[in-house]
Amino acid sequence: MEVKALEEISFSIDQGEVFGIIGRNGAGKSTLLKILSRITNPSTGRAELRGRVASLLEVGTGFHPELTGRENVYLNGMLIGMPSREVDSAFDAICEFAGVGPYINVPIKRYSSGMQLRLAFAVAAHLAADIMIIDEVLAVGDAEFQRKCLGVMRNVSSRGRTTLFVSHNMSAVESLCTRVMWLDRGRVRAIGSPEHVIQEYLASGSGEGGHQPAEIDLGDLSRGWTLGGGRLSHLIFEREPGGQTRPPWRVAFGEPFSLSVRYKLDRPTPGHVLGISIRNDRGDDILTSHSVDQLHGSSSDQLTNATGRVTLSQPWLRPGTYYIEVLLYSGIQLIDYVGDAVALVVEDQSARGAPPVALKKGMVAPVWPWTIVPASND
Repeated sequence: MEVKALEEISFSIDQGEVFGIIGRNGAGKSTLLKILSRITNPSTGRAELRGRVASLLEVGTGFHPELTGRENVYLNGMLIGMPSREVDSAFDAICEFAGVGPYINVPIKRYSSGMQLRLAFAVAAHLAADIMIIDEVLAVGDAEFQRKCLGVMRNVSSRGRTTLFVSHNMSAVESLCTRVMWLDRGRVRAIGSPEHVIQEYLASGSGEGGHQPAEIDLGDLSRGWTLGGGRLSHLIFEREPGGQTRPPWRVAFGEPFSLSVRYKLDRPTPGHVLGISIRNDRGDDILTSHSVDQLHGSSSDQLTNATGRVTLSQPWLRPGTYYIEVLLYSGIQLIDYVGDAVALVVEDQSARGAPPVALKKGMVAPVWPWTIVPASND
């Protein structure tokens, strides 16, 4: 059986543009970036790039594990055609941004995934490349790191560098990009202004899981990368009290529901943690929950095949479409991650006499008790 990851793709990007690429998991975004980065050759057609290219497609991109951080910085500079004196001038800025100064002479294989990610982005951002290609890998960084990265991307674009940016964070795409391309099942659905294309993408219901069952096979969803050691298997949705719902996954405003995550580990991993995050349709993180927050039951340290379950008893998510991402990690090492796994639609079913939830401001709309008493005559 032959499956085409991309078909009839044609577009051009001007120098200095920040070009966003959006679409569901499996739409072909990462495959396109690998072709543009010369990692994968297209079976038909061609990709033409003019200038030096720096790419960050997954943790450790372009790094040799046996070489030190310093040696890998110079290796990356050499690979894009920079003389060593140019790397010398950028080296201190790279170390400062990455925050790995004390470990710069330690082999990369000793770095945590977070340290590798910070150094990889610092190298891509500070070496004198003409084109920077960034995949959704930035989503695994912490909030402070993401803010630093987005700030650097704004600065380099203002200096005339061309940037390709793939993300599920619609707010970041809209604020950073000058144009956006929407990919759907390997084909271009739209290219244009960020506001117009993002609105069209969201209005289409892409990612809303209209044909997805209450149990999602996470193995069928694409990952730009995985560090190994285990695998997320299934995500299961249940409305309370009990019982699965038919697709699409829908709940009324304030209605409790449960999420269960099945996973497998290659070996017992003490201290491993499951996490779920819920984002709105703009890519803003609304809430996150981890299995260590309030664990009930026996320890999971010796388990290799297990299911974690969490109940959102009072979610109070405003009416709209939300996206659920799932992660599995140990310490600071991310074992597996699936972003935009499935969508959840929250419907406004306000009680009779209550104002529509849409009139309330804020990302969530909690229902708290109020008391009104007569004022004194004083």
